[in-house]
Amino acid sequence: MDHFESVVDDWCTQTERLLGEGESQRREPEDVGPDTELEFWRNRMAKFNSVAEQLKSKEARVVLGVLTAAKSKILKRWKAVDNNITDCLNEAKDNVKYLSTLEKYTEPLYHGTPETIVDNLLGLMNNLKMMLTIARYYSTTERMTTLFCKITNQMITNCRSSILLPGKLWDQEVGSLLKNLHACLRLNDAYQEQYRLTKDKLMT
Repeated sequence: MDHFESVVDDWCTQTERLLGEGESQRREPEDVGPDTELEFWRNRMAKFNSVAEQLKSKEARVVLGVLTAAKSKILKRWKAVDNNITDCLNEAKDNVKYLSTLEKYTEPLYHGTPETIVDNLLGLMNNLKMMLTIARYYSTTERMTTLFCKITNQMITNCRSSILLPGKLWDQEVGSLLKNLHACLRLNDAYQEQYRLTKDKLMT
């Protein structure tokens, strides 16, 4: 009994540490793109899936079965931790499901041009609107704001790269440089316009 209780106490401590590694503990550069959101939630889902699988093992079931039969006091703490594991796993799965639907539309932010990003804006905004209205966990103001910031960051990074790809500004042919600058300005205008239109639809 003493040994099994110490084992479960250790499980509780380790799992509580894992549960504490939430969004508030994330350390990211300020200019990261939206892919980091999906990566974070995929990693979190994998961690909690691993914990859930370990708890299904024969050894874990024996430990919990003995403590249940003995009505050990540590089970109260364990049940709270176990419920938190289930909640966090459900949250991570749901967030991965919705963020995965964005991949098709965020891919051009990394590998496309300002022009191809403009072509994808409508689909991107429609998916973001869907997330805001029906996602069970991700549709908080804080999370959606973070996601919009990361999308905007990646647009800026893409525009900067497209302008500087031919070389230093003063070494570039003026006509080509102006064309690239105008493409970036069009993306800015189109992005803000799509944002306003989507916001108005939601208000309606």
